[in-house]
Amino acid sequence: MLTQAVFIVILILVNAIFVVTEYAIIRVRSAEIDALAAKGNLRAMRAKGVIGDLDKYISATQLGITFVNLLLGWVGEDIFIHLLQPLFISLGISDSFSQTLAVIFGLLIITYFTITIGELTPKAFAIRKYLSATLWLSYPLTIFYKIFKPFIWLLNVSAALIIRLMGIKPLENDSGIHSQEEIRQVILQGRKAGVIDKTEQQLIEKIFDFNDKLTKEIMVHRGEMIVLNINDSREKIYEVVTEEGYSRIPVYKDTVDNIIGIIYTKDLISASEHRQLIMLHDIIRPAYFVSETKNIGILLREFQKNKVHMGIVVNEYGGVEGLVTMEDIIEEITGEIMDEYDTESPDIIKAKDQEYLVNPFIPVNEFNEKFKASIPLDKGYNTLGGFLYYVTGHIPELYERIDYAGFTFIITSKQRNTIKQVKVIKNKK
Repeated sequence: MLTQAVFIVILILVNAIFVVTEYAIIRVRSAEIDALAAKGNLRAMRAKGVIGDLDKYISATQLGITFVNLLLGWVGEDIFIHLLQPLFISLGISDSFSQTLAVIFGLLIITYFTITIGELTPKAFAIRKYLSATLWLSYPLTIFYKIFKPFIWLLNVSAALIIRLMGIKPLENDSGIHSQEEIRQVILQGRKAGVIDKTEQQLIEKIFDFNDKLTKEIMVHRGEMIVLNINDSREKIYEVVTEEGYSRIPVYKDTVDNIIGIIYTKDLISASEHRQLIMLHDIIRPAYFVSETKNIGILLREFQKNKVHMGIVVNEYGGVEGLVTMEDIIEEITGEIMDEYDTESPDIIKAKDQEYLVNPFIPVNEFNEKFKASIPLDKGYNTLGGFLYYVTGHIPELYERIDYAGFTFIITSKQRNTIKQVKVIKNKK
């Protein structure tokens, strides 16, 4: 009797080990095991084989749990008949019914201890200590799997056949790979739990969105480009370079659609130290042209490969649509990068009732949202300034007045061909 009781305790503990093993190998991440294996951890090296073929080893744990439970039922029935049947007989219950009651109560007692000690406790332990459990229990599981491999193979094949008959495709070995949406949900949960801060969440979100963007979505539009004419005078060249503060400026001939190269301000400074007359032909460098529909992830790799920092964006007909820089691409991940020459100011400043000073580079959709306006989108422009170029059909003059859909736009600041500030007046209906 005592031997049978000890055997039941051992079986419950063995069941607990199988449960710990099952939950641990499901919970552990392969990256954690790979990192330890790379450091020479022998247990991690063994665990890699288990994690890499998870379906088979989960089947092994399930087989072990099933064997143990069958043995518990078989051994437990006999021991509890001997323990409880005399008690029920002494209470005046018939032999046959007392045996049935003994079996029922015995199974209830075994089930209670199996669930608490053999299931719930090891499950909670495995969830918290999954890495240690995986490292320590993978090797015994491997031995168990090798012993019962034919039977486990038969079970897996049978299960796969039933799944196929149900019209369900069996999971592949890469089923543990998470989709982008699943990773986003994990990040969101980490943010709510305080494990990931807001900045980290935003960076990761932007990285996921990065490859979905096209060059035309981030470029500086044609009307906002700072450019030089190949025939500009020395004074004009210096004026543009000193006022704008850019390190690279495109150069055109005749029209902006004919960009013939780019000048570097460092080349200009170097040339000015050696001669008075500066010809742009002497210091101009080749321009790098990119399609407006190019994915910015591909564009970034091209810039890195070719050691390029600025590209001229062209449409399908070869017309210039704008320019894009390495900084523009990186800002899609990090947000706007402000250098010592940049000054940050709000896009919208309220001047007085119904009058606002607005940055012409504000996106049209943002302007519409702020002012409850209805400027049409997808017309070849993305900013308020681009819209004003489009609606007038020319480069607006300083103090030019433009009326549109209940708004009056007045150009209040302009630098050569670039609008710098717009007064927006909401007309009363």
